[in-house]
Amino acid sequence: MDFTEIRNLYHIEGNIGYSSETIEKAVKKFGMLPRVLKEYYQQLGKHSGLNQAHYKLCAPGKMELLIYGDFLCFYKSKNEPLSWYIDLEKPDSDNPPVFRRYLDGSSVRDVLDSETLEEFLYVMAYWQALFSLPYHGVVRYATMKQIDAVQTNFRLKPYNLLKWPQFYGNNSDEVIGVQKENTWAQVYYACNTEKQLTEISAVIRNC
Repeated sequence: MDFTEIRNLYHIEGNIGYSSETIEKAVKKFGMLPRVLKEYYQQLGKHSGLNQAHYKLCAPGKMELLIYGDFLCFYKSKNEPLSWYIDLEKPDSDNPPVFRRYLDGSSVRDVLDSETLEEFLYVMAYWQALFSLPYHGVVRYATMKQIDAVQTNFRLKPYNLLKWPQFYGNNSDEVIGVQKENTWAQVYYACNTEKQLTEISAVIRNC
């Protein structure tokens, strides 16, 4: 697995990750780790923009076992009671589903966020890019005309999840996130060059 989509988005060449020894220590500590997660840690785990910009990828030895189940938390919010985990009761899966745990008032809620770990890591990479790529912008109160312009002029990215913003982009190293709620919408966008920023802004802001 080479995570090509992520490498292209962040202009990553080679590996920026943890050593095999560090990952194997985590395997011994927690009993198992899915193949997809081990490869991600080894190839991309130490890239700060990709893994720390908004949410936080836990270092292999800093992952946590959550209560109320045999669940291993590997990703979390920096500021909210929000985390993502895999179920260690499914050790035979190299690419297991990812669940989200959050607080709803005083109640703990668990929901399926992604059918596969690979898909989750790609979508999280899109999201983190909106805050870490060198050129970025946001339309906080987007109109339906602006949303239509994004959906008409930009291709849907190959990975998207139901409960997340939808991600678009015509080039491999740019991303546009469309977040729609009941009464409002936002458009975030980020890229690697000023030329890309100008082109994206022209489509979105000149509606």
